[in-house]
Amino acid sequence: MNLIMVVEDDADIMAVTSMLLEDEGYEVLQASQASEALAFARQHPEIDVVFTDVNLREGVNGIELARDLKAQGSQASMIVVSGDLGWAHTRLDADMRFLAKPYTRKDLIEAVSQACSRHHA
Repeated sequence: MNLIMVVEDDADIMAVTSMLLEDEGYEVLQASQASEALAFARQHPEIDVVFTDVNLREGVNGIELARDLKAQGSQASMIVVSGDLGWAHTRLDADMRFLAKPYTRKDLIEAVSQACSRHHA
């Protein structure tokens, strides 16, 4: 089973995203801020995919978080999401993918499935 960490500061979006992923058979960790995500990653090096909002209310943004996780040694694939499409043109690292909000269930599952495949390649 693949382990996905969802980093989202909006409780409703966190709940729906987590439910959709769990319905597809993924195991989900939930973090509402970057510091919590960094701690989870230290405790769970087996995380396959980090699915993070770009605009987190506290601490670094989701792109910076993804880079911090990599610097900490995480091997997870990274998906960064935002409703602010200005982020869509931000240069991302090779192992990061941008997904625009609002995303459909199909888009979410496809992005996570592809990220899991990249992680295990």
